[in-house]
Amino acid sequence: MMTETKTAWPVAVFAHNEARNIVACLDSLRAAAGHPAEYYVLANACTDRTEALVREYSASHPGVHLVSIALGDKANAWNVFVHEVAPRGAAHYFFIDGDVRATPGALDAMAQALALHPQANGVSALPRSGRGVAAFQRDMLKDNGIAGNLYGLRGSFVERIRAQAIKMPVGTIGEDALMGAMLKWDLRGDTRWDNARVVVAREAGFAFDSVSPWLPREWKKYFRRRVRYSVRGYQNKMLGRAIQPAGFESLPQHVRALYPRYPELLSVRWRGLDTLFDWLAVREIRAA
Repeated sequence: MMTETKTAWPVAVFAHNEARNIVACLDSLRAAAGHPAEYYVLANACTDRTEALVREYSASHPGVHLVSIALGDKANAWNVFVHEVAPRGAAHYFFIDGDVRATPGALDAMAQALALHPQANGVSALPRSGRGVAAFQRDMLKDNGIAGNLYGLRGSFVERIRAQAIKMPVGTIGEDALMGAMLKWDLRGDTRWDNARVVVAREAGFAFDSVSPWLPREWKKYFRRRVRYSVRGYQNKMLGRAIQPAGFESLPQHVRALYPRYPELLSVRWRGLDTLFDWLAVREIRAA
């Protein structure tokens, strides 16, 4: 009797100096899927032991592949995976940050959610840790949101991205908003936003260790993260302007090309403490 061969799910693992977390991430992924999967660690501009740890891990864990990328940029790593590395013909493609851990069975639950919602282009997992996790979950469930920490794309959707040669602009911070736009605008610049194009798999989750603003050794990292959040907010406004109605194919190679197009968006309004980070973000964007 012949047994059916299952095509493995390709999983992108984004890693920039994740020596502290990458093994735990890979261990969690092995428990996240009963279905065969191939894991591609996209080590972008790592200067710590991330790559060495992945090589050691892959020696005893078949299906784990190291992809060394010189440029330290998540959007670029996403482009490398989708357009150069990931094999074609898979039913689903998954994406996870190297500093998070998938919950057991998460990938299986996400694949099942896509099977139950044929109109959806992609699927989200829910956060299971972090400050404000309950509000984060409520927002995602309300709007069918995408969290860049762990999500999946239907294989046919990935093939459309390749066919249209759509790439994320290098320098895009926090690709979840742009990914959500791709999904909910269905890769078009002339259609209406449709939340039904994303499904949230309630049984799938991810956990991570929060950066504490109360630990002195974390202050620099926390401060830089807050500035990046503000830069991301301005970038998202510009990306939205560029996409509609010109479409995703019109996006520039680097997000910096959008900055001089939309100077009117670089305003700073009072938002409490966030106003400081907005001001620093605008200064950084203008300097770029």
